[in-house]
Amino acid sequence: MNTSESHSAAPGRNRVIIVGAGIVGAVAAHSLAQAGHDVVVVDAGRPGHGTTAASFAWVGVAKSPASSQQSPLCSRARADFAALLAELPSAGSAVGYRASGAISWEETDSLTREFAAAHVAAGNPMRLITGAAARELEPTLCEAPEVVAYAPDDAGVDPVALTEALLSSARRHGAEVRSDTAVTALVVEHGRVTGVTTADGRMAGASVVLAAGTGSAALAAAAGVSIDLAPAPCALLRFSTPRPIIRGIVSTPELEIRQLDDTTLLAAEDVPGGFSGDPAMLAPPALAAIRANFDGAGDIRLDGAVIADRPMPSTGEPLVGPAPELPGLYLAVAHPGVILSGAIGRRIAEDHARLLPFA
Repeated sequence: MNTSESHSAAPGRNRVIIVGAGIVGAVAAHSLAQAGHDVVVVDAGRPGHGTTAASFAWVGVAKSPASSQQSPLCSRARADFAALLAELPSAGSAVGYRASGAISWEETDSLTREFAAAHVAAGNPMRLITGAAARELEPTLCEAPEVVAYAPDDAGVDPVALTEALLSSARRHGAEVRSDTAVTALVVEHGRVTGVTTADGRMAGASVVLAAGTGSAALAAAAGVSIDLAPAPCALLRFSTPRPIIRGIVSTPELEIRQLDDTTLLAAEDVPGGFSGDPAMLAPPALAAIRANFDGAGDIRLDGAVIADRPMPSTGEPLVGPAPELPGLYLAVAHPGVILSGAIGRRIAEDHARLLPFA
């Protein structure tokens, strides 16, 4: 356990306690510490190595239907993410930011046209290109349909490196990060949350930001707050590549892949219902599809596979804001956390400027 602070010290009058040090907790810490709040982050394990480490970390619009990006938080996600990167030392270079665009297509040309048209109507940077143009963008691609959607501004990032960079920034602004410190309960006194309980004892705070992913629901429920989540398992496969196989992001009905770096290829796979086996068992179909669809992919090898539950609010909308039924508790549960991180950090800082105006 991290014992850098006595649990009986500091009344926490202006302290913000952040539960969870994944991408959402990290951006909360960065934004709040930068705004002058006294911030303590507590995580049950190693920061950034839970669900965040299993993220495909696609930064852009071509992953989801345009209709899923209409909320105020989602609509500003790209601009807020760019602003967040600019706040970090070395900007994107230190967090593996690779802006090479994304090509995608659906089961039919008609569906691809509909997908792209919806994004264009929403003002998102996307256009239709030919299969030949797609192969120019991705020279190793063996075949492509006649109609392909192209999002030139889409990118990928290393989610663990981004999380670590945000936490480092928070520390530079005075925040404390406690790893291997599990929060066992929220402390509720006189009808409001006044801190958390860990194995080290109680920690007082003026606000508790619950950013523990799927683990947030149980902590909130014990304090009488219901968080309706529909956890969605997803597998992330890592392949070693002697050389880069692709330049940008490629998403098709068969596969979803991108280079994390020049020697690591990521693939995101859905998890079949009821599956409880070794995540590596999900790799052979993806590996076969990559080898069949890309030249020079014959010598790639599986390096690792993991399954994680994405914290999906049942409404489909990010859950970011004060819990109305319990003062002192702030909810920060969202998917996808990486692309939304800048918007989430901005929202949390703005809300806390109102909730804790004496920071």
